[in-house]
Amino acid sequence: MRAYLTLALLASSSLAQSTVQLFNFSSYVDIENIALRPNGHLLLTTFDQGRLYTLNTSGRTHHAQLVASLPGATALCGITAIDHDKFAIVGGIRGSYSYTNETLYTVDFTHNAVNPIIRTVARIPNAVMLNGMASLPTQPHIVLIADSRLGCLFRVDTTTGISKITFRDDTLAAPTNASIPIGINGLKIARGYLYFTNTARGTFSRVPVSADGLKFGDVELIVSLDMSVSGDDWDDFALDTDGVAYIAQPDNSIVRIQPDGQQIIVAGGGETDDIIGPTSVQVGISGVLYVTTRGGTVDGVTYSGQVVEVQLAE
Repeated sequence: MRAYLTLALLASSSLAQSTVQLFNFSSYVDIENIALRPNGHLLLTTFDQGRLYTLNTSGRTHHAQLVASLPGATALCGITAIDHDKFAIVGGIRGSYSYTNETLYTVDFTHNAVNPIIRTVARIPNAVMLNGMASLPTQPHIVLIADSRLGCLFRVDTTTGISKITFRDDTLAAPTNASIPIGINGLKIARGYLYFTNTARGTFSRVPVSADGLKFGDVELIVSLDMSVSGDDWDDFALDTDGVAYIAQPDNSIVRIQPDGQQIIVAGGGETDDIIGPTSVQVGISGVLYVTTRGGTVDGVTYSGQVVEVQLAE
């Protein structure tokens, strides 16, 4: 494993021009992940009885609308586009750092922008805790899914339902003594590399991947979070067109990581309560960041899952 850089996190939020809460659930709902539809609406996966929501970010008021409750799941995790306005979603029955009935679904809005066609395309019985997911750029019907407990990637063909473990490595796994046994978490594929966070190790890394998702090179560490200083970890993330990553950090902040490993907090953090328990990030059409959260308690006030818009300073 070749290391690029290891840095302590710089505690600054000067790059956030504005941070605005667009929506939060009135009852407790943990939002896990986010995807952007071609029309600019957001799709939100939740730990709310397998419910998928959509949110229109335009206009003055914002209300999350229920799309569907996906059958056989209490929790929905990774989501990725596999075609124009068609998405793959992974879900299962949530346990304690493990899931049963791990299932891959497709949600297709191409024939009806409001009531999509939902299909169960694969059961993955040998998975333990499926988490982040990304589609292959040249074969988007094929997805790679992180298993946070097994420390591996599953490759699943959404047209045939065939799944297999395609890559396993220690850098994808949690250490044996980890207090939170979540290894690989978020993942994205860009420019011939698969980028991923490892929650328990506090690392952000990349590994070369072939176009068909079957061959991998050596894992390269881009940057490590100094967990002894921050006491926190990294969750899901977004990549912009320049290869800059924006990572959700449970310490109520969003971290920007340059391709050379330089990292800085760009939103939240410190004494603010703008972002409570961030879980994932999406780069919007206009370049803003959309952040989802699990909610939490700050100064005795309990917040439910939020969708927050972050406008970065020029």
